[in-house]
Amino acid sequence: MRLKDKVAFITGATSGIGAVMARRFAEQGARIVIAARREEKGRAIVDEIERNGGQAAFHRMDTAVEDEVRASIAFAVSTFGALHVLVNNAGPVDLIQSGTDRRAHELSTDAFDRIVKVTLYGPFWCCKYALPHLIKAGGGSIVNISSIAAVTGMPMLPAYSAAKGALSALTRQLAFDYGPFNVRVNAIITGLIVHEGSQSQVDTPEKYRAYRVRHLTRLGVPDDIANAAIYLASDESEFVTGSHINVEGGVLVKSRPDAELIAGTAGR
Repeated sequence: MRLKDKVAFITGATSGIGAVMARRFAEQGARIVIAARREEKGRAIVDEIERNGGQAAFHRMDTAVEDEVRASIAFAVSTFGALHVLVNNAGPVDLIQSGTDRRAHELSTDAFDRIVKVTLYGPFWCCKYALPHLIKAGGGSIVNISSIAAVTGMPMLPAYSAAKGALSALTRQLAFDYGPFNVRVNAIITGLIVHEGSQSQVDTPEKYRAYRVRHLTRLGVPDDIANAAIYLASDESEFVTGSHINVEGGVLVKSRPDAELIAGTAGR
């Protein structure tokens, strides 16, 4: 029960990483508010959590709409009486998978704006409206779910990469500004996490091998991110703020996919 007595607000928690985090946070004693666009899926996860003895509520929210963010944070506080943890998990999955992000000379300003609104503005608005409640509660934790795109080049993702890079800067700045109020702000740098929303990236043996060879260990699963998020949300990390925790299977320490080299030196 590492999150006992905490109220956690998790965005984009109707599938993939967010849904697993909601379930795992509830198992650790947190009361959960799921804020996302897909009401049917969100309420199904709430029902599942409650059947397992946890407490949860759903509020429909589009992260790209400020008024909906404000209303969802207010709902969380009115429902459970306080707010201690914010997890900014929602991302522009549909926009990325549809190819909306592309090389800069082919990328429309409208498409750039749409991706940045979800990836950067949404987390900023969540922080903006959550912070007064975290301060009132005597402190708390903000966990931003980022990506290796924040720190390394990715194929044809200029808008997404720019927004994630800015989210890293925002993470550091908020940690600096709100440390005196006992509010910690950290980010998790994720690699490829395989779940229902990303399955198309590894749905052939060729794709799987191409992604697998980039990692030093294995491909990631949502529980890998949930484990790190639980640590950052809990009091165990009370001396950790302004930090980025890499949960990406070693992608960022590889200069190129040298599977043969790794295999050849494994026993040394």
